[in-house]
Amino acid sequence: MQIGDCWFDAHEHLLVDASGCRWMLSVDEYQVLSVLAKNQGKVVSRFELIQLLSSYGKDSSCCDDILYDVIKRLRTILGKKPYSLLDTVRGEGFILYSSSPSTHHKLLDSPTYQINPIQFALVILVTLVTLCGIGMHITHPTEIAPNFRQQIRMANGSSSEVRFYTGQNYGVEMKSLVKQMMGQIEACAVFPWQSIAANVSADRKLISFILRGNRDNGLKYQTVKLMSDNFILDTSQPDWLTLTGICR
Repeated sequence: MQIGDCWFDAHEHLLVDASGCRWMLSVDEYQVLSVLAKNQGKVVSRFELIQLLSSYGKDSSCCDDILYDVIKRLRTILGKKPYSLLDTVRGEGFILYSSSPSTHHKLLDSPTYQINPIQFALVILVTLVTLCGIGMHITHPTEIAPNFRQQIRMANGSSSEVRFYTGQNYGVEMKSLVKQMMGQIEACAVFPWQSIAANVSADRKLISFILRGNRDNGLKYQTVKLMSDNFILDTSQPDWLTLTGICR
């Protein structure tokens, strides 16, 4: 039976270590290792192993000391801490790992890994710092810069910000459309919005306006979507601003 880099020959009561050295096992060592090997990766209780030893006619009062000596000798063959294949699980019993000493990682394989208060505090501190960094990244995302942004002065003396997002292809035609719309918005008799953002689709057939107002009962948003095959022609008259509710 393979145990990490070692080989356990149950028939010959023989254990061959990683270097090829052959170890003849005593009856007690053989019985304990057999039970541990059948339960590789699982904790075998100390009580179960003591019961096993006492079942072979040994004085139960001495079995605890016998078990201690057996475990100590098996560890000599299976490797020393912290890379031993045979480990003690405090308050429970013993566990025999199936991984080799070179790949065995106690933190991942041991069912009860204990850390001291200082290590625990460091883990909590690192976790909190990481979560704060993620939270700041989420709550303060990088703003996408508009292709066109301008503060305009309205007829009633108030000012508003207008932003256009037109993608990468910001050609002459789009510049003309933006200039036309800016002039019409600036001429509005009543413009109740604090800011307006316009997003132009890639095919230039849809414009979505997001209007942000400042009301006594809190900030109010309104969305207006326009579809057209020729926005310059269809928006040449300023009436469309009133019809869509952008101007009042």
